[in-house]
Parts: sequence; C-alpha cells; structure tokens
Amino acid sequence: MQNILIMGAGISGLGAARVLSDQGCHVVLSDLHEIQDEKKRSTLESRGVRFSIGPQTTGLLDGIDTMVVSPVIPRENLLVQEAFSRHIPVISEIELAYRVAKAPILAVTGTNGKTTTTSLLGKILEKEGVPFAVAGNIGCSLSRVAETVPANGLIAAEVSSFQLEFVDSFKPAAAVILNITPDHMERHHSMGAYAAAKARIFENMGPENALLLNAEDTYTPKFMNMTKAHVYLFSTEHPVAEGAWLTQEGMLQLCCDGKTIDIVNEWELQIRGKHNMQNCLAAAFLAYRGGCSLDAIQDGLRDYHALEHRIEFVRTLHGVSYYNDSKATNTDAAEKALGAFHEPVILIAGGHDKDTPLNSFLQVVKAHVKHLILLGEAAERFKRAAQEAGITRLTMVSSMEEAVKTGAALADSGDVVLLSPACSSYDMYHSYEERGCDFKKIVQALE
Repeated sequence: MQNILIMGAGISGLGAARVLSDQGCHVVLSDLHEIQDEKKRSTLESRGVRFSIGPQTTGLLDGIDTMVVSPVIPRENLLVQEAFSRHIPVISEIELAYRVAKAPILAVTGTNGKTTTTSLLGKILEKEGVPFAVAGNIGCSLSRVAETVPANGLIAAEVSSFQLEFVDSFKPAAAVILNITPDHMERHHSMGAYAAAKARIFENMGPENALLLNAEDTYTPKFMNMTKAHVYLFSTEHPVAEGAWLTQEGMLQLCCDGKTIDIVNEWELQIRGKHNMQNCLAAAFLAYRGGCSLDAIQDGLRDYHALEHRIEFVRTLHGVSYYNDSKATNTDAAEKALGAFHEPVILIAGGHDKDTPLNSFLQVVKAHVKHLILLGEAAERFKRAAQEAGITRLTMVSSMEEAVKTGAALADSGDVVLLSPACSSYDMYHSYEERGCDFKKIVQALE
C-alpha cells in the first residue's frame, strides 16, 4: 500500500486525495493554511486522509513513496528538492488523472485561449451525447472526474505549464498548443523554460496521437522537430495541408484524412475576434479526432456563448459599450482583445506585475487605444514604458471605481470601454473573477 504526500489543499489537491484514498493509499495532505471547506475535510478524514496544516518540513517525506504537487508548488520548493534528492517520484495531479482515466484525454494548453477552447470542446461533447467531463486548470479536479468517465467517453482537459512541469507518463490521445507568448516569468524565469514546460504535453505522444500546433507561432517549428506525434497545423492566415484553417471567406474548415470539411462560417458564431476563431478551430479539430460527428461540432460552436470575464459584454450606456476581459492576465491576451474591436477603445489595464515585456503590447495600444487608464501595482512601470513608446493619452487611477468613471467621462458615443488588464489580479483582488465582477458591478451602477 503506497504512502502519498499531497502538497497543497486546493481544488487539485483535494481531488487527488479523494482519488488516492479511494484506491486504498495512505494519504497525507499538507497545506500551509487551514482548509476552508470543513465538509470536504471531514469527508476526506473519514476516508483515512491525514491533514498536516502549517509549516512544511522535510520530515513530511519520511516513509513517503510518491509526492503529488498542486499547481502552486514550484520546482524550487524545498520539499520538492528534498524529494528529488531522496529519489521520491514527484508528480502533478494531471499525471495522476492520466493514470486513473479510462477514457481518452483531449488536452488543451497554451498561453492564452485554453479555457475558451476547452469550454468549446465541452459544448461539442455535450452535443455529441457521449459520456464526458471538462476539467483540469479550468477549475475542476481532473483526477477526480477522470475516474468517473467510462472508456467510451471523452475527457476535455485544460492543462497549464505549472501542471505539465511534473508529468511522467501523461499521454493525451490528441492535444493542442494554442500559442506561446511571455507569461509566468516569475515561475519559469525564462521563455525557454516556459516553452519547455508546455512541450511536455506531447512528451509521450507517438505517431498514433494527433498534435495540433499554431502555424503562426514562433515555437511551432521547434516543437515539430521535438515530437513523435502526428503533427497538424491550424491557421487563420493561410491554408494548411492537414489540420484546420479559416478561409478568406470566413469559413472554418477541417483538413483531415484527405478530406476538406466545411464547419461553420464565422458570422454564425456568437464570439468575436481572430483569436476566438483559432480557439474554435482547435476545439473542432480535437472533437473530430475524438470521433465527434460534424453535426455535434457545428451545433456546439454555434451555441457557444462567451465565457464570463472573456471579452464579456456588460452593457451599453449613452452609446458607450462596456466589456469585461478580466481574464486577460498577460499582455498577449490584452493584445488579442484589442484586436477584436474596430471601435475606438478606452483601455483599463494594470494589476499585479508579471514583469513581462511591454513593447509589443504598447505598440498595439498606441495604434488602437483612444485613451489608456492604468491602475494597480504595475501602473508605474506601464506608465514609464507607455511614455517611452510615445503614448500621451494616459491617466493613472487608484481604484477600479475611479477607472470606470474616468473611462465613462472620456468616452464618446460609439466608443468601447474595455477592462483588459494585461496583468494578474493579486495586488487588489483574490482572483480575476473577483476583479471582473467588481468592474461589472461598477459599470451597472453608472447613470
């Protein structure tokens, strides 16, 4: 009987504890802070899970056979390093999920678009009518749901670089890397290490597996040389020999098995922006490789509505439209949001600074933004960089309420006020969801 140490009692840690205790393992679940959900704690304790709350010392590793780490635990963590030195295997919760899964996993990663693509895929699977689950970095424990989906079902999994750092045998039936742009430098320290973490999604894939890559992404040629999987491409710029693309006429097409299949025209969809067309292409391709019918793919894409906090329309007041894109926690995501609008945009940006480069983002701001409003911890660095880039239409504020009211005062009829922060939220909020909800509440209160 294995002795397992789980580091981190969040969604993934609690899910892993349930799965492993069900399998008869001796489980210790360690976290620095008390568990907020007492019901879940008592349920796990009744199953034999032992909780260790407070300082995490190397003594926790005594007698341990395997360590399972939650996404928040970095490679530099002292207990992780000690586990390595003791030759104790360290795995992530998605590795555990793969080991207990019966159904094929369709995996989605990338810097931006993961949640939308995974949710699109989930909508298609729902239309197909097969047993399915949507889980992973999307907010539901992948291991907890993976064991519940039968072999004739499908699992749509959003996986992050944090989770991929600690995989071993993880092997999705089909996978997509949507894009690689600067993010999480505070964790990975370099673009090379970040890209390498993402590349672990195909580490164990072979010729029988389908890997979809972005034809326009700079890392794609390198990934193509690294993988043994069958590589397909997707593009919104030009045709592809195998994969998926957006025609000049706006038709989303699949190019697979020697066939060209029209899916839907972009005007039939309820989401906007070229980046969302990429997400739709990726979801359609993965669903097709998973055996879904064309009808299910078409119906799923047509019925899909934008997720909350992702270029989410809030209201129109005095001819000014307000959009909540709080999920844009890096500069590339904010650039994509700006590209979705033809109207003049007043942009609210700033938050917890990830120290990502700003040059590309600010060139897009300079070209497309009528006025830039900055708030949060990153505001000063963004301001200096914006001024160096020649951006003069700029205002600093100290709160979301001030930002929204400033945007409303600056806007003319026909303008868009867009919250797309290009930063995470942890300086002022607990999450991007909380930030987005605050924005919407303030916008709804405007008169």
